[in-house]
Amino acid sequence: MANPIEQISVKVAGTAKAMKAGFEGLRGMFLHLAEEHGEVGALLKRVSKSDDAAVRRDHWSKIRSELLSHEQAEMAEVYPLLTSNEATREIVALHSQEAGQLKEAIAAVDALDYASPAWGPAFERLITLVQQHVAEEENEFFPRAQEVIGEDQSKAVLERYEAAKQAAKGIQH
Repeated sequence: MANPIEQISVKVAGTAKAMKAGFEGLRGMFLHLAEEHGEVGALLKRVSKSDDAAVRRDHWSKIRSELLSHEQAEMAEVYPLLTSNEATREIVALHSQEAGQLKEAIAAVDALDYASPAWGPAFERLITLVQQHVAEEENEFFPRAQEVIGEDQSKAVLERYEAAKQAAKGIQH
């Protein structure tokens, strides 16, 4: 995604999502995750509007990398904080199940040629799963999780999350 206008629009979408999440009370890590949701959502939307194989090819590796590294870092640094509390243990199980579904949907898109007629429907299925997952995280999981771990710990985990995300990007192929 070399187009500077597209890069700016992705960042603006992320910032707007973060502002909304901030107004709704999310802080620290959860605010940052909402921002990332907005950014990847903008990329997904851009690709969904095109059936051009070149557009798909240009954006898919970035989308794939962002989705997988985001989930891996959440699983490594965010959700383990919630396993020890009865009020959030169910969230961890639900998130784990949804993360598996997202990985399967990503693999389904990966398996197809960008020009294949099946690529678009597989990509739309992924978008639907991502949108459902994001809505559930931002409206249910994150507010409950923040209440349990508190704002200070939510802010403290952000650096570890970013390190885990960067490490996940380094091991993706």
